[in-house]
Amino acid sequence: MTELPNQQKMTAPPRATVFAVTSGKGGVGKTSIAVNLACEFSRRGLRTVLLDADLGLANAHILAGMRPTKTLCDYIDGTATLADIAEHGPAHVKFIAGGSGVQAMADIDAEKRQRLVGAVEDLRPFCDVVIVDTGAGVSSNVIDFLGAADHVILVTTSNFAAIADAYGIVKVSVQNGHKQPIHCVINRVRTPEEGEQVFAKLLACTKQFLGFDLNWLGVVPEDGCVEGAILKRAPFTEAYPGSVAARYLTKLVTALIPKVQKTKQIASAAH
Repeated sequence: MTELPNQQKMTAPPRATVFAVTSGKGGVGKTSIAVNLACEFSRRGLRTVLLDADLGLANAHILAGMRPTKTLCDYIDGTATLADIAEHGPAHVKFIAGGSGVQAMADIDAEKRQRLVGAVEDLRPFCDVVIVDTGAGVSSNVIDFLGAADHVILVTTSNFAAIADAYGIVKVSVQNGHKQPIHCVINRVRTPEEGEQVFAKLLACTKQFLGFDLNWLGVVPEDGCVEGAILKRAPFTEAYPGSVAARYLTKLVTALIPKVQKTKQIASAAH
């Protein structure tokens, strides 16, 4: 491909930072973390988009208390643009809903999958942060979205099967050439020390067997307010801003903010 002239490079628009939130196993709270991260980024003045890429089983809109009129299904069908399907959500987040209970979305071919991955790139000039809520597991749908992100946030719990599956998704990603940083969140812990122990075990395995370093991001404690917020169809940081889970979630975003600022500074320098 012909390289762009330097002048064109200098006038390139700023690019948003893309965080893909993933998990090896379902039921670990991945989507709840993704939705609440998006809300917290937005509350800090960053233009934030959440794209629900859990193809076929999308449910971020439920946790956000939304009833989307259009979804990624319409985008894939060519009947709607990204602007058409982006809807206003809590904390001024722009939500792009996936297809829930739609087999056609779960079984999309490589061409359509690449179009969806391309949608992430198309969003970059129009916001500061893109949160991609991937599906759980190691399908091509998940791996492709992880490859399109600047940073991956891996969510697991202290459950042995969840830890094993978290290692599994790191393994498959690395085997597919993954180089981007992977940050670990241990969810539903009883104590912070429990989360640190889980991370230490996971890190030891990835270093020894994959030669890949994971980054420690933090924990979110077990908190009944999280389930209460789900019943209210609202992000827990909105429904219960003073809860223990909400306070720890804000710590995660504080740790991630420099990643966004670094990207914005690089873009500004290029501009």
